[in-house]
Amino acid sequence: MSTPAAAAARHSEVRLAPAHRRRLTAWAQDMRVTRRHLGRDWTARLHDTATVLLPVPGARLDDFLAAGGGFRVPAGSAALLGDAAADFFRDAVTRDGWLYLRGWSYYAADAAMYLPGRCPPAAQRWELVRRRWPAYAAFARPLAQDAARLPAPWLRWLAFLSFLEALLNDACTARWTAAHLGDREAGERWETAINEVAGLLTEASWQVWQPGAACAPELWASRAEAVATDESLKVSLRQLGERLAAEPAIEPSAVRAIREGDVLWQVAAAFETHWPTLRQAHPGQPVLLVSEAFGAMAVGALWAGMMPEQQRAGLQLVTSRCSVHEQEMGRVPAQAWRTGSVLADGCVVVHLDDSVFTGRTHALLRGSLTGRPRAVYLVPLTLDTSTWHNHPEEVIAVSGDIATHLDTIENLVRWPCGALPAAPSLWARRKRPDEPGVTDPVERATRRVLGGSDRLLALLWERHDAAVRGA
Repeated sequence: MSTPAAAAARHSEVRLAPAHRRRLTAWAQDMRVTRRHLGRDWTARLHDTATVLLPVPGARLDDFLAAGGGFRVPAGSAALLGDAAADFFRDAVTRDGWLYLRGWSYYAADAAMYLPGRCPPAAQRWELVRRRWPAYAAFARPLAQDAARLPAPWLRWLAFLSFLEALLNDACTARWTAAHLGDREAGERWETAINEVAGLLTEASWQVWQPGAACAPELWASRAEAVATDESLKVSLRQLGERLAAEPAIEPSAVRAIREGDVLWQVAAAFETHWPTLRQAHPGQPVLLVSEAFGAMAVGALWAGMMPEQQRAGLQLVTSRCSVHEQEMGRVPAQAWRTGSVLADGCVVVHLDDSVFTGRTHALLRGSLTGRPRAVYLVPLTLDTSTWHNHPEEVIAVSGDIATHLDTIENLVRWPCGALPAAPSLWARRKRPDEPGVTDPVERATRRVLGGSDRLLALLWERHDAAVRGA
């Protein structure tokens, strides 16, 4: 086994050349241009279709997208969300003049949101999900009705989308826990729930402003209620909780609520830049969307919901877990559940993941495919341009040469549409060193996360600072 000293020695021997750094900088610039273009285009289309009322002339969709996922609204306009939203989002946090609609409860079931030594056992964190579930039934109708009166008021629309994101996130948490426990029946039940909620979320967030799309806003409330009041899901929540409680030594990662690919605009960006080209390259052929469970569990279901109905014929959705980075980061143990074989005979396989660095996850997925797929593609929501600086030795271990691996990753990601993702991954080039003289253990732990390379976790800890410290 490699020791920290050996890893540090390897790292000290590997350096990025100036040409490598320039290429990574060019990738970052390319992604910024794509995001800018999409933001302007989406804002113009929202304005032209007029199914959703932009708050003020000149408002940009980008302004309301929270870093790390979810939506935010100006703190001074929070009252315009309505009474139901004010109640449902009562733990929303205000930062720098913005109210972030993903409150502490959105992430509180995840072990990564707790200070060292304070993380509740998995069964206790699961109870946070189970006890919140009845709120979805109580708030589905008032929040849906506010958004369904087209043209929808901007803030009421964002409130309903945020409500559906919370429902989807809890369904993904349940799906992960079912897989961790090896409960196939529960896993299939929650996959169905994910597909239903993702279909509703994409109709309300995406299809509603696509020209010619078939939408039924009058059914949004009943569709949300149908999932929230499903007795089989309530039973599953209770049964999964009982199994977790019966295994007090179970790994903390048995219950997770943070997914790096839980960013709706990035899902839409990947769909818009990739799907039309993929469909054109393989007209009428069966497509298998494979969603990577750790960071992109719901992406396949969201893509399916974004497609015109006629393009969903022959579409299959599968969840896989082939990823390796979370094991290296200590987020999931080596013995955690893994995907077995994935039947792909005759299918066009589209592997959906939150990010890519070495490409090892995609290689493992390719190795798990059985039969003879027609083609296999990788579509990451983001592209890692920072870990190359931190850990170039990982690239050497995979490819033996940094320049060659840069070519490999760029070709893999650009194929077949020619575009890079619309955003870089949330990883930092450099960790902030520990500050001398800080002796308080809470302060030291907090600063270590805030200065760490995992920028998603850092921004969530900063945004929910009071809750993290008080948990």
